[in-house]
Amino acid sequence: MKKQILYGIIGVVVITLACSFGSGTPTAPTQQVDEVGTVVAATMQALLTATSEASPTQAPTQSSGTPVSFEYASFDIPNELASGANPEAVPAVGEDNGAPWEVAPAHLKFTLTGYPLQDKFHEPQLFIYPADEFAQAHSGAAEQIDRLKKALAGSPLLQETLPIIPFFNAGPLLTANIKIIPFQNGSGVRTLTQYAQYSAPVNNRELFYHFEGLTSDNKYYVIAILPITAPFLQEDEKPEASLPEGGVPFPANAEPSQTYYISVTEKLNSLAPDAYTPSLNTLDTLIESILVTTP
Repeated sequence: MKKQILYGIIGVVVITLACSFGSGTPTAPTQQVDEVGTVVAATMQALLTATSEASPTQAPTQSSGTPVSFEYASFDIPNELASGANPEAVPAVGEDNGAPWEVAPAHLKFTLTGYPLQDKFHEPQLFIYPADEFAQAHSGAAEQIDRLKKALAGSPLLQETLPIIPFFNAGPLLTANIKIIPFQNGSGVRTLTQYAQYSAPVNNRELFYHFEGLTSDNKYYVIAILPITAPFLQEDEKPEASLPEGGVPFPANAEPSQTYYISVTEKLNSLAPDAYTPSLNTLDTLIESILVTTP
C-alpha cells in the first residue's frame, strides 16, 4: 500500500512539475508508582521520546484467523497467536465487595486459549469497560483514561505520562516499544512493560504487551494484557536464573539502577518484531481487529 501511495504521488508530481511545486509538513499515557519506576522514568524521558512511534491516522488492517464475537465486542485472533477466546460478562465490583483497585463497573473480559506462552505471571486477556462509568467508580481509572486521551491527542509518549493498568497494585519498571495503534473504531497506546512493587530483573515470566485504547466516541476503554518474551531476557525473576547471550546483567546489589532499565529498554526497542514470542506484529494485528459497538 505504501508503494501504491508513493507511485501516486510521483505521478502527480510529474504531471504538475511544469506548473508548480508542493510541499507537505508531516504531522508528527499513572498513578504514582513505586520508587524504582519513578526514578527510572525521570532518567528515561529523552530515550523514550526518541524511540516512540506515533501513527494515529494509520488505517487498521483486517486479520485472517479466528473470529470472536460476544455482546458488543468482536475481534479476530491471528492463526499463529491462539485458537480461541473465553468471553465473560464480569459483574460490577464496588468498594463493599472488592479491594480499592478492583472497583469497576460491569464489563467484558476475554481470555485467549491455546496461547503460545503458558505458565506466565499474566494471562492473555482483553478487557472492555464503559469508560465514563469506570472513571466515575474508580479514581485511578479516571486518571488513566485522561492520560490516554492526552496521549492520543498528541502529548509526548513518556513513561511517566502514559496510562497504566488501573487494577494493578503495582507500577511499571520500564516502558518500551511505545506506539500508537489504531483499531476498527478507535485507537490506543501499545507498550512492552513489566510491573512490580520492588526492584526486579526484567524477565520472560513477567514481561507483557500492554495496550490501552478508547473508541472514537470515547464510550469504551480497552485494555489488553498479553504475555510476550524476548530472547535476551532471563526466564524468570529468580536470582539463580541464567542470563542468555546478549542479556543485560541485573545489578548484584539489587538496588534500583537507572542504567540497567535503560539498557534493557534500548535492547527491547531495537529487537526485530518477529524476534519476540509471539511476534510483536501479530499482537498488533489482534489489536487492530477490535470492534466495539454500542449495545
